[in-house]
Amino acid sequence: MITNKNIVRDRFPTYFGDNMIETSMRSELVSYPIRDIVQAAKKYEKQGTDMIYLNIGDPAPYGFRPPQHILDAAADALKQNYSGYAPSEGDHELKETIAEFEKVAPEDVFVTAGLSEGIDFLFQALLDPGRNFLLPVPTYPLYLTKERISYGTVEFYDCDDTNEPDLDSLRKNINEFTKALVVINPNNPTGAVYSRKTIEGIINIAGEYKLPIIADDVYDQMVFDGEITPLRRISKDIPVVSGNSLSKNYIYPGARAAYLAFFGEGWDKIKDATQRLCNQRLSVNWEMQRAYIAAIKGPHDHIKKFNEELKIRRDLMVKRVNEIEGLSISPPRGAFYAFIGVEGPWKTDKEFVYELLKTGVVVVPGSGFIPKATDKKYFRMVLLPKPEQIDEAFNRIDKFMKSC
Repeated sequence: MITNKNIVRDRFPTYFGDNMIETSMRSELVSYPIRDIVQAAKKYEKQGTDMIYLNIGDPAPYGFRPPQHILDAAADALKQNYSGYAPSEGDHELKETIAEFEKVAPEDVFVTAGLSEGIDFLFQALLDPGRNFLLPVPTYPLYLTKERISYGTVEFYDCDDTNEPDLDSLRKNINEFTKALVVINPNNPTGAVYSRKTIEGIINIAGEYKLPIIADDVYDQMVFDGEITPLRRISKDIPVVSGNSLSKNYIYPGARAAYLAFFGEGWDKIKDATQRLCNQRLSVNWEMQRAYIAAIKGPHDHIKKFNEELKIRRDLMVKRVNEIEGLSISPPRGAFYAFIGVEGPWKTDKEFVYELLKTGVVVVPGSGFIPKATDKKYFRMVLLPKPEQIDEAFNRIDKFMKSC
């Protein structure tokens, strides 16, 4: 929290000259561990090491493609008159399509350039310095960075051994500065899919404290074990804003098309702020919005097939983890990530991960998803590679751990 109104002037020189260029305070608060490790991996790759990249949740490098009807819709849009600026808040037909799908009004829907931009808009619209969104831990690192650069306080609630939110921890960590609860289901990085009882508990606590819920639903159709209870479908009169995307459910992360949908009452000022934020960034690529219309309208056969492929990979990954001394896991049930515990001589999981790079295996340190000190060590990996690639990665991990 900024308490000194002169903090910027105190930090920087009061004169010009000497060609002095400093980074901004805000930029120094930015980190993204999922991609930060790539630079180190590339050094080993240049030296001839065969790298297996398990760090980024992008299906395309692993051979998955968006359904053809979605690609055709984007191509058709390029042949038509969709080369200008789209409406700032989104293509009107897309907004109506989303509204029908989500059972809200078109004016409750705003199209964003990926859900990352939607998350950014929510931080800008809702969060003042010293305030917080209550985040799950482990959590997606973008939320941590956005909270820091908003000069908010990073507050969080714990999850239990199965990676379900701990409702006692959630309740205990709400304070007078909490502006909203964040729920990521299925979860990134753990792949946990929350039970209906847990979702109902979160809704009840939000109602008790009169807090809105930010529901990150970007993986809500990627469930390969059991069923999901979408929070927005049972939220009753609790204000909820749901974020979704063309990226994950429709296997098209490069499209950068997503939306925020507002449910319930009390959002008028936030929707007005979101509209202004949409205006100042002009618009989202129009041809990708036309593709999103085709995605939502269907067909959706790819989702079942994709989930079946992910389950094969999940089962193999769990088998290999259980075979290697020093590794442990609560099996993921959705999304396409695994959050794996590590025991051994390494002081931190970052040390483990950067040493592991020498074997050609690229994963992400678990500490990048955990905003507090802990003795436990983890790494996150994606489940997207072919089974033989996952097998080879664990062969290397097994050999590495036995050599230490």
